[in-house]
Amino acid sequence: MINGYEASKGIGIGIAVILQSSDVSGSDSMPGITSDILSGVKPGSVIVARVLTPAAISMLRDIKPAAIVCETGGLTSHSALVAKSFGIPAVYGAIGATDIIHEGDTVIVDGIRGFVYERPDNSLVEEFTARKREFIKERTDLERFRGMKTKMADGSSAEILCNVGDVVGVMNAIDNGAEGIGLYRTENYFSGMKNAPTEDEQTANYSRVARAMEGFEVVIRTLDIGGDKRLPFMPQEHEENPFLGFRAIRYSLGNKPFFSTQLRAILRSAASGNVSVLIPMVTCVEEIRELRALIQELCSDMRDEGAVFNDDMKIGVMVETPAAAEISDLLAGECDFFSIGTNDLVQYTMCADRGDGRLSYLQSVTQPPVLRLIERTIKNGLSAGIPVSVCGEAASDPEIIPVLAGFGCRRFSVDPLSVPEVRRTLSEWTLKEAEELAMEIMKMPSDHEIRQRLKSALKHGKA
Repeated sequence: MINGYEASKGIGIGIAVILQSSDVSGSDSMPGITSDILSGVKPGSVIVARVLTPAAISMLRDIKPAAIVCETGGLTSHSALVAKSFGIPAVYGAIGATDIIHEGDTVIVDGIRGFVYERPDNSLVEEFTARKREFIKERTDLERFRGMKTKMADGSSAEILCNVGDVVGVMNAIDNGAEGIGLYRTENYFSGMKNAPTEDEQTANYSRVARAMEGFEVVIRTLDIGGDKRLPFMPQEHEENPFLGFRAIRYSLGNKPFFSTQLRAILRSAASGNVSVLIPMVTCVEEIRELRALIQELCSDMRDEGAVFNDDMKIGVMVETPAAAEISDLLAGECDFFSIGTNDLVQYTMCADRGDGRLSYLQSVTQPPVLRLIERTIKNGLSAGIPVSVCGEAASDPEIIPVLAGFGCRRFSVDPLSVPEVRRTLSEWTLKEAEELAMEIMKMPSDHEIRQRLKSALKHGKA
């Protein structure tokens, strides 16, 4: 048995296919996986690799693997999130898997508890086949929450939005009963292009999303590249520490011709529906002011051209750095809404690379300093009268959801498959219960104590 981290819930049983590191990592900008490499991989296989990029996971989706085992990466690494969005059971941080597991082995992947069983005997296969049926049944039982209005047990209103990266994700969000798109990752759309998409191409894509949501809000995040996310047609210099480097809004403001094209497309798409723009990796007020000045300049040009666009589009700040959380009272006066990205907020607060499985004990949203920053951001946003959503993995964690609600959050942005479970979780808690739980755990000094308390507080018979 190999111990890892439950990166994507579910149970998969299948025959192992080992992808060597050269097959899956490739260059800085593109994964090494090609259609030729995958041509012999059969649906229902268990993919075992040392490292997998988000783009590589996207290519694997068409294979329909039974599960994924990856030696590297943490619960919130970008490729793990992509696997989760596709509903592929996955265990990450399974150190030594490519040596221990052999090509053609039968493998059980327990994406619920974070274990991988190589060469299991028949009794273990039978046990996990039964567990898989139970998991599928529970998912089926959640179907009744898909079309419901989101409310807490006392009738308090809430909203469940979705994080998506393409039009297929938008359709999944609609199918699962989402009440909007809280995060449309434009870098995912760009990654499928050989060249930088034109303004018209981007406008068509964003407008299609807006029309599909039929009046529900669509939050489009501007290009978030850097760190472990790169595009082949976007030049990026080598950096010793790319996660603290020229990425996200920094890159966009440093490449204004390209950024202007994207902003113009978003402004034009906002005429087709309820579209807002979200700015990633903000660390200071100056970045938002520079962005607003650029948008005003673009709006002036577009008026002169007679273009159809929305010059009153809402602008949001993604709070995913300690700097942004610390000055959230100041940022609230410069923007129209907050979206708290807990995955990066944990990484930057705890100084723990989200892709390094060895640091899993630090990669927890229930670390006291992280919870304090989240609470402060929500309170500062609400005090300023602007909406606040949480869009990281914490927003879909049944243990964390009541705490976020207790802080004052009423907007949860999650992957489409998580919508029914999040809606059920909220329906099990009154606002008073959530507030009392939040107050209690904020007095606790350690992640372990907080997690133990939250596990005991779980409802729906899961304590």
